[in-house]
Amino acid sequence: MALIGTIRKNGWILIVLMVMALGGFILMDVITNAQRYRSGDVNTLGKVNGQEIKRAEFDTYEKLIYSNAEPGTAYQVRQQVWKYFVESNLIAQEAEALGLGVGKDELMDLQFGTNLSSVILSRFSGPDGQPNRASLSNIKGAIEQGTFTDPVNRSYWAVQEKEVITERLQEKISNLVMKGIYAPSWQAEMTFKENNQRLTFPYVRIPYDKIKDSEAKLTDADYAAYLKENPRLYNQQEETRVIEYVTFDVFPTSGDSATAYDAVVRMLDGLREAADDSLYVVSNNGVIDPGYRKKDALPPSVADDLTNLPVGSIVGPFQEQGAWAIAKILGRKTVPDSVKARHILIKDASPANEQKIDSLLAILNAKTMPFELLATQNSQDQGSAIKGGDLGWFPEGAMVPEFNNVCFYEGEQGKYYKVSTQFGWHLIEITGKKFIKNESGVRAAYMRQLIEPSTETQQVVKDKALALIQQAKKRTAMLELAGKQNMPVQTSQPLLASDFSLGALGSSEEAREIVRWAFDEKTQVEAVSQEIFSFRDPNGGYFDSKYMVATLKNIIPKGPATAATLKANSRAETEVRNRKKAEIIISKLKNAGDLNALAGEWGVPVDTAQNTAILQPFLPSGGMEPRVVGAAFGMKKGAVSAPIAGTTGVYVAKRISDLPEVSMPPDLVMFRRQITSATSASLRTNLLDAWKKQAEIQDNRSRFF
Repeated sequence: MALIGTIRKNGWILIVLMVMALGGFILMDVITNAQRYRSGDVNTLGKVNGQEIKRAEFDTYEKLIYSNAEPGTAYQVRQQVWKYFVESNLIAQEAEALGLGVGKDELMDLQFGTNLSSVILSRFSGPDGQPNRASLSNIKGAIEQGTFTDPVNRSYWAVQEKEVITERLQEKISNLVMKGIYAPSWQAEMTFKENNQRLTFPYVRIPYDKIKDSEAKLTDADYAAYLKENPRLYNQQEETRVIEYVTFDVFPTSGDSATAYDAVVRMLDGLREAADDSLYVVSNNGVIDPGYRKKDALPPSVADDLTNLPVGSIVGPFQEQGAWAIAKILGRKTVPDSVKARHILIKDASPANEQKIDSLLAILNAKTMPFELLATQNSQDQGSAIKGGDLGWFPEGAMVPEFNNVCFYEGEQGKYYKVSTQFGWHLIEITGKKFIKNESGVRAAYMRQLIEPSTETQQVVKDKALALIQQAKKRTAMLELAGKQNMPVQTSQPLLASDFSLGALGSSEEAREIVRWAFDEKTQVEAVSQEIFSFRDPNGGYFDSKYMVATLKNIIPKGPATAATLKANSRAETEVRNRKKAEIIISKLKNAGDLNALAGEWGVPVDTAQNTAILQPFLPSGGMEPRVVGAAFGMKKGAVSAPIAGTTGVYVAKRISDLPEVSMPPDLVMFRRQITSATSASLRTNLLDAWKKQAEIQDNRSRFF
């Protein structure tokens, strides 16, 4: 009590202590961030040969260029943006070193002239693939007149202009490289020969799975020998980490299904009593199908009822695609098998273009000009405009929904209809309908209740994941428990710090969270996650569909490969083990000189490689085996090869014929051009990747995303 009294009399002491404590928290956060970013710029996403990629520029580009990206694709978009920034920096640095640039007139031509950049073509072209010259002309005029003042549009165009410049510089650099490509006559002759000289030979393949993994135990010496033969094959450009994980799927119970059923029954009662059934359906998240669906397009379990019951009948409840549903029959009519129509298209469904369509409709209704002439003069669908707008005959579903609904369900032959679609405003005339099958279509309203796992159901599954965490603190214990309970353990691909995808689990924020955990400095090899990772329903439901417990299997550091890093790489480990198995198989061979005896000894067939070429080393039972084919070409007639350690097994091949002579064409000019063209295409594809491997690229994205 005395202490409380003292504090009351000296309140300023408490205030000072609180300020000091708050300051301590702030200082600790500053120190933590400073350690995390290692005194680097907190706005720096990365560096390319010392050139910074700023977070602000990155975000601006993403918002402007990918503003219409599909929901749930944030990480894929950021990957594309990162790729663009890395490559544009490399191209700019190389162009500067070479003294290359893009002049003002050249840039204007790429944006508005006759030599449009593919960047412009991809964003300012219509459905027919032709550039929208009117739109580009308007933008050019606004820029020249100083009326292109909207901040968003100006920012968008400035960013896009940089893309155009980057693309042009890349093209110039590639062209310089291409000019250095030359195929001499000897190379053309050799390549022609290696493509066209064919050899048929028998062989025996002893698959590696003839030896159990337990018989091919690996030592550090095995890894060292493999590294000596393949010194740079598994060098790491970046650190990667591999996790193992157990997943717990959440499925609805019979009780959850009963709950959904009861909800649909209440909807059914409400629909029966509703004064306005359409309003009731829409108000309760139902759907009114605008089309008249034939029997094969209706829910299978109630297709007969929907086809035969009177209009106004309510069908259900019935199960469909993981939900309980009901349907009300709103109408029924015979649907044509195909329709013939013509249209006038004005691209961009703006109010101004709607007015233009209205004026054309008025002309048609006044019968002052024929449809054909109006379509030829006004339609922006070039393919049909030259035919007076005629689209010919087309089946149901061939056109976009709005257009299809008018032609097959709502419209009458000989009348005009205007409709807006993703392509713009259409003025449509139905000129013919074919009724061959005379099938009736049903128009219905649907109300559904998804069968979803309840909170209690989710918790039961989550408790199973929690029990695994509580019992297994280390990887070995987790694997042992998983084995006893028949829970499959999955292994991830080698993960990068910025990855957002996790094998079969796909790309998501949840997957990204697991990668963050794997790369946390506190996460050690053999550690088991002490939190349960939750995955939301991928179809948009508001529940957890999966839980996961992870363990860090290994860390593969950046730099040259070592025995330890090979052990941590499952692919490399398989290759080393196959090398060991090859040694075991070869040591056991007794009849290597007799293919039939060898095949009988190992219980495998004698196969034949038909018309194999050096540059096409495919074997029927083994796939691509260049070592085997190369050995066969190098032997003399009648010779049997020594055992060959191939990709999928140990091979023994026999040469049974001489190499056929290949007649060289009198003129290899065309073949030399083909070689040059193929090499050029390969360089265009791989040039940037080669630069990236040589560049100093610092990737800090994992700090931010």
